[in-house]
Amino acid sequence: MHSAPSPSPSRDLRVLVTINALPLAVGVLLSCSTTLGEISLYGRLTLALGWALAQLVVLVGGAWWYESRSASSGEPASATTAASSAGGTW
Repeated sequence: MHSAPSPSPSRDLRVLVTINALPLAVGVLLSCSTTLGEISLYGRLTLALGWALAQLVVLVGGAWWYESRSASSGEPASATTAASSAGGTW
């Protein structure tokens, strides 16, 4: 059985950038107000620290998702990737 073709790599890249840009924008806004960042969530965990951890999880999860989509797309590797993995020069 054939599965549906995956969307174009440029669409995947746009999705990756979008899911990482939104938390980054909120983090920048949160860093502009120290009173918001100091709100205690649980014990010594503040809103700013909680948001930074959430942003890290989104970044790692998004990178993992993008890598798995890229690896499963079935497209041949570019010439520079093939040369560098084979020990060639850049």
